Amino acid sequence: MSFKSLKKQNDFQNVFNRGNVFGNKAFAFYFVKNQMEENRIGIIVSKKVSKKAVVRNRLRRQIREAYRLNEEQFVSGYDFILIGKQSLLDIGYTEIEKSLKHLFYKKNLMRHKNG
Repeated sequence: MSFKSLKKQNDFQNVFNRGNVFGNKAFAFYFVKNQMEENRIGIIVSKKVSKKAVVRNRLRRQIREAYRLNEEQFVSGYDFILIGKQSLLDIGYTEIEKSLKHLFYKKNLMRHKNG
């Protein structure tokens, strides 16, 4: 299983307009069912979080990696947008991963374990 990135403005607008929204201390989380077998993910870390592109890109990579490593636990067929909040600067990778899993768990987007 693999995921694609949301790239087009239309795709982002669709998720923002039609999607559900949820959040925790690290992320604002938008999601909407798509008509595909796979997930598409958009990650936004704005200049509000850090003025330095290096920092924003590092956070984006960490979020993408946290998603990739846990992807088999998440349900398929959704478009997701993760918007990083200021508190991402104060937490490490393991906390980012925990926060990400928390969002999926709270919104019943985790696969159920058999047995």
